[in-house]
Amino acid sequence: MPPNQRIILDCERMKHPHTGLYHFCKELGTALLNQKFENANLCFYLPEAERNVFGADVDYILHYKLHRFLRKTFSDRTIWHSTYQLSNYPPRKKRGLNIVKTIHDLNFLHEGKSHHKQKKCLQKIQNAIDNADVLVTISQFVKQEVLNHLNTKGKEVHVIYNGRNKPRSDDFEKPVGNFETPFFFTIGTIVQKKNFHVLPALLLKNDHALVISGITQDQDYKQKIIAEASRLGVAHRVIFTGSVADAQKNWLMKNCTAFAFPSIAEGFGLPVIEAMQLGTPVLLSKATSLPEIGGPHALYFNDLSTEGINNLAMDFLNSNYKEPDRKNLVDWAAQFDWDKAAAQYRNIYSSLII
Repeated sequence: MPPNQRIILDCERMKHPHTGLYHFCKELGTALLNQKFENANLCFYLPEAERNVFGADVDYILHYKLHRFLRKTFSDRTIWHSTYQLSNYPPRKKRGLNIVKTIHDLNFLHEGKSHHKQKKCLQKIQNAIDNADVLVTISQFVKQEVLNHLNTKGKEVHVIYNGRNKPRSDDFEKPVGNFETPFFFTIGTIVQKKNFHVLPALLLKNDHALVISGITQDQDYKQKIIAEASRLGVAHRVIFTGSVADAQKNWLMKNCTAFAFPSIAEGFGLPVIEAMQLGTPVLLSKATSLPEIGGPHALYFNDLSTEGINNLAMDFLNSNYKEPDRKNLVDWAAQFDWDKAAAQYRNIYSSLII
């Protein structure tokens, strides 16, 4: 009898905590451990700092920066699941190695990058597609982008939606600070594509605050948000918390008046589902994948001008948002489930097992 197949989940991006890719790897990996695999062993490739994150009895391969130059080689009967489309750590392609590639987004096409940078990123993903045996995207929007801008060489592109991170009943913690004033909330890495600088307009004609959580990756862009808030005379009501723990994020999402997400570049938009599952109204841009993920029960900005942002805010605040409306949000969010996603990935792995 041949040895068991080895399925390796590439969790190298877990070196960046408090990011979407960290949670993707963590949640998918945890859900995969609940799946039953016949003639296959699950293994995780991750940074040493995250060793044992999936338990002490799980197989690990430790990631080191040197692997960028000395690419790992695997024996026959290995499935490598590459979870990041621009990974610098692909294994050497050889007979007996099957590669599953998850493509989260082509956001660089929507971020105002130069044609040269766009071309470079597209070529890197094209190389990954050429080496992959199975392609997966996390939304129909991303699938269509891949088909429009890249050559899949006739390979089927599967769509597997991300799950939602379900908080426990006790997984809520009020952050340090004064949150007595009603507030709008948003979360994400503070960079241009999140478009947070349009959100101070939410605060015109009302007494709400705006709470923005997330690490600051672009200090100049944070200053742009502050400058816009100052221009509108609401800077004293804009609160930056920095990164927050999951329990604090859950508290903010549960207790805000509405979750606002004006991003212009998303492959999925996990915070949207995290808010909806709590029955929290969401105010979204119509860009990229957000209408697909937010669905019919989200509220959408007609445009992202100061007037457009404030019009939706005031229409919402003046509306009679009822409990059935909130239940619709919870029911919509329920379809995004990590166990469901893991089962779909398991089926893909199974199709490759010899």
